[in-house]
Amino acid sequence: MDEIKSKSYTLRTENDSWLGQIVLTSDGMFASVTDYGNLSFGWRHTGYDDFRQFILSLNVEYFGGKMYQGNTYILYSKKCENACMRFAQKILPALQEALKEDIINNPKF
Repeated sequence: MDEIKSKSYTLRTENDSWLGQIVLTSDGMFASVTDYGNLSFGWRHTGYDDFRQFILSLNVEYFGGKMYQGNTYILYSKKCENACMRFAQKILPALQEALKEDIINNPKF
């Protein structure tokens, strides 16, 4: 088994306000502490060699749905689902920008 590596990303708004901290692991874990909630999910079979590339391929609806799915065993409501979609709208684009830069500067996870 390959060694599992992790990377941490601090996300900021266009105004340079703190938006959140994201941790990704090379085996497909996403974890976050953000201004829009603290959510996590694990994707174990993405079809990508680099988990960052998988995250770059996602759209807000899929990502938000997975954030909600990760919580439905304890929270099931439209309010929670809407909060997860708001999280996805704010966090995923900022994370994708950080990942693009990271992949350019660090081609290997």
